[in-house]
Amino acid sequence: MQKKAAKEKQGRFARFCSATEKPARISLILAGAICFATIGSVCVAAIMSNKNMDLASENIELNAAQQYLDQISFEASSSEAETSVEPSDESSEETSKETKETKRGSLTGDNVADIKDLKSLSDEDLLKAVKQGKVKVIEKKDIKQDQSQNVKTTHKGKIADAPKPTSTPKPQPTKSTASATNVPTPTMAPITVVNYELGIDISEFQGDINWTKVKNDGIKFAFIRCGGRGYTKGTCYEDKKFIKNVQNAKKAGIKVGVYFFSQAITVAEAVEEASLTINMCKGLGIDLPVVMDWETGAGYRTQPLKGEAFANVLDAFCSLIGKNGYTPAVYLCSDDINNRLGKYQSRILGTYKLWYAYPYSCYWPASSSYRSNYYQTGDTIPPRSYAFEYWQYSWHGKVAGIGTEVDLNIRILGKTTLKSPEINITNKLITTEVGQSINPMDGVKAKTCQGNVTTDNLSYAIKNEAGQSVTVDQAKQTIGKYTITYTFKDPFRGTITDTATWEVKAPTATETPTPTPSGDTTLTPSPTPSSGATDTPSPTPQGSATDTPSPTPSEAPKATDTPVPTASPVPTKQEENTESTTSQETTNNP
Repeated sequence: MQKKAAKEKQGRFARFCSATEKPARISLILAGAICFATIGSVCVAAIMSNKNMDLASENIELNAAQQYLDQISFEASSSEAETSVEPSDESSEETSKETKETKRGSLTGDNVADIKDLKSLSDEDLLKAVKQGKVKVIEKKDIKQDQSQNVKTTHKGKIADAPKPTSTPKPQPTKSTASATNVPTPTMAPITVVNYELGIDISEFQGDINWTKVKNDGIKFAFIRCGGRGYTKGTCYEDKKFIKNVQNAKKAGIKVGVYFFSQAITVAEAVEEASLTINMCKGLGIDLPVVMDWETGAGYRTQPLKGEAFANVLDAFCSLIGKNGYTPAVYLCSDDINNRLGKYQSRILGTYKLWYAYPYSCYWPASSSYRSNYYQTGDTIPPRSYAFEYWQYSWHGKVAGIGTEVDLNIRILGKTTLKSPEINITNKLITTEVGQSINPMDGVKAKTCQGNVTTDNLSYAIKNEAGQSVTVDQAKQTIGKYTITYTFKDPFRGTITDTATWEVKAPTATETPTPTPSGDTTLTPSPTPSSGATDTPSPTPQGSATDTPSPTPSEAPKATDTPVPTASPVPTKQEENTESTTSQETTNNP
């Protein structure tokens, strides 16, 4: 008992140090080892957990690279070899152990290093980097190309019918219901239409183009293909006539936009296509948007793409184009917008310009009369809830200077109001005497729906009271009333008419004096000078048809009597009156 009590007074630590207390020492060592192992396991688990969280981060700057890039600002052209900044002590060891694969892209400053790194990123991470301006344009030499993929493709999709006349704003001339010949045809009320420019889109498959003829045919702009991606193998190629077409079009005064025939199915491919496009556009002075012409169809590699993945591809191309100073746009048809983008359409169409592919059957087939297939003011445009600046309205157009069919487009610049065209007639009632001629176009002009005064497309027709068409020469010889109907064909609003009246009268005595009587002189023949004798040199008039002469006109002549000539006609006046009388006799006695 005394020995046991002594041990308790000695204490556990003293007993542990005592060589005689071997069992106690062993137990304490085991307990300490267990505690140390437990604490170590917890620490290791915590470290591994933090590391896994970093790797799963949605941020493109991963792990210690985040801290590294937060501290350092690099120029866009800097490379990893040029960077000589020491990382912090907290992250240096972890950074030195990371590989390019661990970083999923190996950021060099603010840029992805090369195309191999692009493909190692997820679509979401790469798109985010593009939008942040951290992806540089890939050099052309680093983009794989295969010119055998450059084959002519045809548009896929249906050609739609234009809306019926009841639902289209295109005006129609109003028919006149008035029966009076002097009432003009009612004109149309003002309408609001789009203000536009005519354009085309072409590739090397249009052959050699005479751009001067294209310009003179009314074309204001052109989208020119710079290249594309094969729709089966998916390798990029360049359009061999791109630079020549751009230079010649601009020289002719045509504004130029660019499109790339896209078959991208990943964000990395979209970046590749945008990079090739940017490389080809350098120094050309592009006027209009640079467009991602994404298309699909049976057998195309793009068929499965839709939804958010499709939106990401469009977004990546347009973002990189915009970051490099060009105006981005997308070329899409109704199916692409409604069924492929679906709920993501507002994200794309609310950010980038739309070139809308929706051709109408009324602009096909192509005609040798080039302008017959062109969109005209007042024609309808596709009614859609989303906005589009460019509309491809025909896949079978014909343009002067181009030997093949070509796609036709308009650029919508805004809206304008077309008023009613008018015909302005200075004199609505024209009165002449028999034999006097007129020019029906004197004082007559038209005003177009755009307010321009002109005589172009303005014509007239003359009809007598029986409704028979007559010429000016025929009408001036015959007493009566004639209706002159003027017709004006407005370039955009249709045809309108208005009328004037022309009355041809017999000559009056005071206006056409004559030295000889106008009555029938055969009724009062006389060998002596009388009122009916045309060879009487005496200027003295005769008062009546009797044989009793009178030196002065003592009474006014009756309605049936021979008209009294002037008292003292001069010889020159007599010659004029004789000529007038001959004309009258010819008219009244055909």
